[in-house]
Amino acid sequence: MIKIFLSTLLIIFLSTSLLANETGCKKFDLKCKTKKFIDDTKSFQSKGLDESKEQIRNVKDKVIKSKNEVLKKIPKK
Repeated sequence: MIKIFLSTLLIIFLSTSLLANETGCKKFDLKCKTKKFIDDTKSFQSKGLDESKEQIRNVKDKVIKSKNEVLKKIPKK
């Protein structure tokens, strides 16, 4: 019985220490929660924008390469 109690306390202690890295907004602190939401959204959009730019560069390079290959295969008159 004591082992179960101690293991339960240990699990609770370790799980709360893992949650300590999150921003400490209180339950009804709308200003803090709004700021955190805006910051998360900005970082997500920035990451998505960088990925989109890279994808556009890759597609552009593939199109140019394909165009050159097609022009090589067309017989010249």
